[in-house]
Amino acid sequence: MKKLLLFVSILILAAFTALCTAAAEDAVSSATLSVNALPQVQENENASVLVVYFSTDDTIRAAALTAADALSADVFEIVPTEPYTADDLNYNKTGTRATVEQRDSGARPGIAVLPESLEQYGTILLGYPIWWGQAPKIIYTFLESVDVSGKTIIPFCTSASSSVGSSDTNLHALADDTVNWLPAKRISNRETAEGIRAWALSMDLPVKEESHLLYIKIGDVALTSTLTDNSSAAALVDLLRQGDVTIDMHDYGNFEKVGELPVTLPTNDEDISTEAGDLILYLGHRFVIYYDHNSWDFTRLGKINDVMQAELKAILGEGDVTVVLSLEE
Repeated sequence: MKKLLLFVSILILAAFTALCTAAAEDAVSSATLSVNALPQVQENENASVLVVYFSTDDTIRAAALTAADALSADVFEIVPTEPYTADDLNYNKTGTRATVEQRDSGARPGIAVLPESLEQYGTILLGYPIWWGQAPKIIYTFLESVDVSGKTIIPFCTSASSSVGSSDTNLHALADDTVNWLPAKRISNRETAEGIRAWALSMDLPVKEESHLLYIKIGDVALTSTLTDNSSAAALVDLLRQGDVTIDMHDYGNFEKVGELPVTLPTNDEDISTEAGDLILYLGHRFVIYYDHNSWDFTRLGKINDVMQAELKAILGEGDVTVVLSLEE
């Protein structure tokens, strides 16, 4: 199982806003999208899609993370060896770094870290801002530094007014004949998160759902459980992405420990006969760990892995117990 080493760095950059005439090309400072929050994209070891992007502000970053979240894709941010300053990005000055690079056909800005391997990915979404009608030259550096043979590449860009133009064609020229290069998508000014998600899903790319493990810490003991594939477990994962959840649980009926969740989750009730290790959602807001049998209409959340009934009862104890739920060990 292959994993991509993801380096997502926070670039402390000031975005420069330029006043452009209708005929002028877009400045380095790209349009702001109507995306209220950046999704917290988790690495998916089963992902077949990778979203690669370069951004000097949150414009392309927001588009890239939103698309990756919709596709359960992995993300790789192209981080320059030498970060761009606000003055570097001032297109009103003819001698600024970005201006000089864009006018130099041989310019290849350095990249701090390249991905270890792209082997597991069949499709790459490649995101960039429009700089003087073209992709930034660091995108050229990336394509010339990694092996994209046999992959499908889907470019996407943002700009305040400029079209994709020849940026797509010029990048395509760097790929060999085995690459399936699809037409670029321009994400327009003030595009919403819903619009970006709809575009990403409209391509009907193969989406491999992320496989989540739930870690349950009870005192010094850490248990691993596999979550069920339903909306209830997915909502629990979304909750845990915000941070660990601590639950004070008490014994009920000599067959379960039950405690209150901080939020109400969607239910998928069915007639269930529980076994030791079953994780159950009751009434949408009660988290239950079963250590013995019971039958009722419940929502199944998952099951604790590799633990015997007697062992689980000993770990849970006879009285109250505090558990911590987490997506990480």
